[in-house]
Amino acid sequence: MAALALLLVLACALGFAVLLRQAGERVSAVEITKRVAPGQQIPADALSEIQVAKDSALKYVPWEQRGILATKYSAAVEIPPGTLLTGPMLTDAAGLSGDQSVVGLSLKSGQFPPGLKAGDRVRVMWVGRDAAAKGSASPPATGAQSSAGAVELVGSATVREVFKPANGESTSALSLSVLLPAASSGSVVQAASSGDVALVLLASAQ
Repeated sequence: MAALALLLVLACALGFAVLLRQAGERVSAVEITKRVAPGQQIPADALSEIQVAKDSALKYVPWEQRGILATKYSAAVEIPPGTLLTGPMLTDAAGLSGDQSVVGLSLKSGQFPPGLKAGDRVRVMWVGRDAAAKGSASPPATGAQSSAGAVELVGSATVREVFKPANGESTSALSLSVLLPAASSGSVVQAASSGDVALVLLASAQ
């Protein structure tokens, strides 16, 4: 009986030790270190490794899966720096809600602020002679006249991707895509087709 009691105590002690070790076991997960705007793909330089409890109830993104973030997923919501990345914060990279559109723009020097990057919030303006004249063929159906020769098409859009120029191409031009309300996409495309779109950088949440 004494031997049986001793074995039972040892078994309980061993079981407790295993549970204690598991409770304190940590695994690597993904932390966001830079602001990621809604609809923006998750850039590699915004990722950092963080240790979390293995039995955490959070649906965290394991660090070893970080390689698929930039190609397969984008942010479903705004993600501030210092956030543990979880599954509900992500959506398919190509996926958009019904009231969103992605529009590609090709801009010349003077039509965009220097240093523009993915995640920046911008104001999309219609400029040029047609905007200055406020003719009947103006692209914006409901755009507000903001100043002489400029009409606001979108009050706040998000730069989704900035395409680097190929070797030999001028850096005075910029190609990019912007995420904006679907209702405004037609006006933006129409103005962009004649080269009459300009972007104004807006303050971003930190």
